[in-house]
Amino acid sequence: MQENQSRRAFLHLEAPAQADECHISSLLVHVRPERQQEIAALIADLPGAELAPSPKPGRLILTLETANTFEIMERLEAINSMPGVVAAALVYHQWEAAEAESEADHGSHPPELSQG
Repeated sequence: MQENQSRRAFLHLEAPAQADECHISSLLVHVRPERQQEIAALIADLPGAELAPSPKPGRLILTLETANTFEIMERLEAINSMPGVVAAALVYHQWEAAEAESEADHGSHPPELSQG
């Protein structure tokens, strides 16, 4: 795999067709403290990204609003590849249809446990 080619491009994965969905996710990003401001500025430029006030040096918390899970993974991969990022992790994900009218339509589902 070439260094400048993402895993998704290497595997020939393409973005899914746009659906009428809204995906909200939260990420925790550990960064080198001396590069925190620089990385925060780069993340703030990503589409749909909103940074929360930093709880500690070396940590960034952000919310992403995207149209699908593919875009979440693209942003996560972009953040992980930024110089000075130690690790970025998805800590929350919720989705719902754009025309969802009730709480029952929310797409945030706990993992299914096997019965047995």
